[in-house]
Amino acid sequence: MNLPLVSLKDERTKVQVKNTIFGGNEVILMGGPCAVESEAQMAEAAKGVKAAGGQVLRGGVFKPRTSPYSFQGLGEEGLDYLVKAAAEYDLLTITEVVDKTSLELLADQVDILQIGSRNMQNFELLKWVGKLRKPVVLKRGLSATIEEWLSSAEYILAGGNSQVILCERGIRTYEPSTRNTLDLSAVGLMKELTHLPIIVDPSHAAGRRDLIAPLAKGAIAGGADGLLIEMHPHPEAAKSDGDQSLTPNEFEQLSAELVPIAKAIGRRLVRPSSLETLNDLQLLRNRMDEIDRDIAELLAQRMKTAQEIAKCKLKSKDAQKTEKVI
Repeated sequence: MNLPLVSLKDERTKVQVKNTIFGGNEVILMGGPCAVESEAQMAEAAKGVKAAGGQVLRGGVFKPRTSPYSFQGLGEEGLDYLVKAAAEYDLLTITEVVDKTSLELLADQVDILQIGSRNMQNFELLKWVGKLRKPVVLKRGLSATIEEWLSSAEYILAGGNSQVILCERGIRTYEPSTRNTLDLSAVGLMKELTHLPIIVDPSHAAGRRDLIAPLAKGAIAGGADGLLIEMHPHPEAAKSDGDQSLTPNEFEQLSAELVPIAKAIGRRLVRPSSLETLNDLQLLRNRMDEIDRDIAELLAQRMKTAQEIAKCKLKSKDAQKTEKVI
């Protein structure tokens, strides 16, 4: 592949959005409904994301749908609901752009732009996004190969926008049991082929609520830098993708289950906190406590490693003495 800008380099790219870093040691959790439907819905969703330790609120303002009769999103009205809810809970925002008009509307309003699966090879849109200095999540196409996906990322990078985050969301196969087939091998492969951060969307891969948790856990264990998960305050009443949306409680439970998995591979994920009793100062203090615990654990590991080094040195000295005697 002759793709010089996406190819692996000595230093991995970290995409920083305010205080959140994609591609760093922390696993980033993003959640929210497939589509923005109302102000109340987004307020509940934002509260759920915050309670789960998430950093980014997702919500579709413009919805490209397979059927022209399906809900297409609220447009500018939905954007207002998304931005307002995120601001209330100090969350970042991500939403999909579908054309130049939507890009012009959203570029200065949201923190992260999303190129959906259907637009992965919309090369004119990729060029427009490339002209911005704006973080963008590029989803893999429905049936796209790895090379095609990376080529699309190259379009954005070639335009001058280096803040690209790749998103594996499952590909179309002959298997009908799930909506798509999540290609977890792509996570490891992308780490070998490119320097860009990669996240996983288990919701679109599964198409089923009951499979989101195991797929999310596998993604983190496999090295994903973050998760993009559909969560709706009332999935049974969702106007789109209700069957693959977690409830806020399920989202919070999953977040708690992901913490030890991230820790097992040397990474960290913010522990969930109850918003009913915590204010911003307490949240920050809890975050500091988490960091202190991590430091204490690392120091304990360092001490144990130092002891092992001392034992190895002693064995080496004994071996040298034995050789001299012989």
